[in-house]
Amino acid sequence: TFLGGTFYSIDMLPPFWQAVTLANPVVYLVSGFRWSFYGISDVSPLVSLAMILLFLGAAIALVAWIFRTG
Repeated sequence: TFLGGTFYSIDMLPPFWQAVTLANPVVYLVSGFRWSFYGISDVSPLVSLAMILLFLGAAIALVAWIFRTG
C-alpha cells in the first residue's frame, strides 16, 4: 500500500523506487481510480487497464493450477 501511490503520486519517489513501484498491481488500480475521478494519473489509463487484466489473468491461472493439483 505504501508503494502503491495511494497517498501520493509515484512521481515523488526516487527513480529506483519508481521502478520498484511499477511491479505493484495496486499502483495500476489507484492510478485508474485517480484518472476516473480527477482525469490525472501516474500511469496511462490504457496501461493501467492492460496491467490490471494481466495481473487478473495471472491470479486466475494460479488459482486454476492450485485447484487442478489439489
